[in-house]
Amino acid sequence: MAQYNLKKVDYGEFVQFRIYDRPICKNEEQKEKSNLEKDEKKNDKTDKKDNKKTVQANNQHSEQVSVNRSIQTVYKYAQANSWDYFVTLTFKRDAGVNAYDYSECVKKLTKWLNNQRRKCSNLKYLFVPEMHKDGAFHFHGLIANCDGLTFSDSGRVAIGNKAYKRTQENQHFPTIYNMENWKHGWSTATAVVSSCKSASYICKYITKDLIQGIGKRRRFYPSNNLDLPEESEHFFDMDSLDALIESFGDALDYSKTQDIPEAHQRIRYYTVMQNEQ
Repeated sequence: MAQYNLKKVDYGEFVQFRIYDRPICKNEEQKEKSNLEKDEKKNDKTDKKDNKKTVQANNQHSEQVSVNRSIQTVYKYAQANSWDYFVTLTFKRDAGVNAYDYSECVKKLTKWLNNQRRKCSNLKYLFVPEMHKDGAFHFHGLIANCDGLTFSDSGRVAIGNKAYKRTQENQHFPTIYNMENWKHGWSTATAVVSSCKSASYICKYITKDLIQGIGKRRRFYPSNNLDLPEESEHFFDMDSLDALIESFGDALDYSKTQDIPEAHQRIRYYTVMQNEQ
């Protein structure tokens, strides 16, 4: 199929339909790259001031496209798997780690993850970095199949995004655990109540500032045993698309519309629960 205007992404519990107002060509990325190369050659003939503005605009567009692609990939991994804990791992100088050196932090994280895989051969994980305003890094992650890992009760509970000392009044809130064998800083782990919500939550750490801070280095760290959703591409006429949307009925759980002016594109997203279709 040369082009499509509907992409179906099956996550198991739900299906996401993406409807594109302007049909997508499968070789669109190659065409866009070719057009950018032509623009660069054309820019060489313009004056330096105009060329600088064009290059700046192209760079900003490329950065945003890169951020969106990373978010989409993390979202796919996160939504297609069931998770047990949401984990945060930090770094401290007194533990011998420079939290401002991304490469060093990644080495510590990957070595630790490899060690955990020896204890839990089927361990699943997906970690993404977060960069503080001062440039320091730490990691957030989702883990599953982690029976061989050791968690200790921190004596605190999670209420929203904050931690509080456990009392009789708040003890029904989720317990915050520490991961005993993380020695590079402090750690927290809370049980995942909704894998779907956790997937959306972890994606918010993939930002433009992060991409600029780490450059071309990796933006996320998935284990090699993660599932991915099934994807299919289709081309429908408008009447068929309208009929499809109408057929969602009460199974429709969420919808939104995204305008992408620079690509002359509008995308409509529909999330439909499988067991209600």
